[in-house]
Amino acid sequence: MSGTRLFLAVALLAVSVGVGNAGDGEPFLYFATQDPFVSPEAPAAKNDVHMFGGVFAERSFGSVMRFWDAEYTSNYMIGGVYGRDFHELGAGFVLGGVAGAALRFGENDDTSGEIWAGVRIRHHGLVIGDLAIAPGLTLGFSAVTSPTEIEREREIRYGGDATLLGFAGPEMAFRLRQAPNVELVYQLHHRSGSNGLFGDLGEGSNANTIGLRYRF
Repeated sequence: MSGTRLFLAVALLAVSVGVGNAGDGEPFLYFATQDPFVSPEAPAAKNDVHMFGGVFAERSFGSVMRFWDAEYTSNYMIGGVYGRDFHELGAGFVLGGVAGAALRFGENDDTSGEIWAGVRIRHHGLVIGDLAIAPGLTLGFSAVTSPTEIEREREIRYGGDATLLGFAGPEMAFRLRQAPNVELVYQLHHRSGSNGLFGDLGEGSNANTIGLRYRF
């Protein structure tokens, strides 16, 4: 499926979910500057727990972001993340932090563990009727007990060490007015040497993940 067709499919799904269901007095389509599905008088949900699973892919960050066309391996990860929002930055942006842990395993990989922590910035999202589509980005550090096969190949190629690398987690979250505390989350789980800054590596590994986040 091409990127254009995927975008159109998501847009049509959003419209089909949202038509006729916007709250009283609300525009059908707008960028939210605060939580769109919670009354301003209600306390904001500052904590969240995110459980996910994913599959590793070959090649670089940019290629793997095209998840519909990525070269997937038979290697996987499952994990969980705790997050907390710290501060509303304005214009709908929220600053927070996360800490996560995962198991990595598969056909070519010995089972290994990963932990990471970072700073997260997210937006309350584009609201289409009863659907909010919210982007986010986490930046931090990731440590593993042992490398995956892809990481080991890159260690050998560049003479590096994938034990401690940078972490980037761009994401897109989908939430319905009818379930305001639950999000369906796509995230690219990226371990990076930042062009040699960490571990004398460029790429570490990339996995496309899908999961559920509960906010409380």
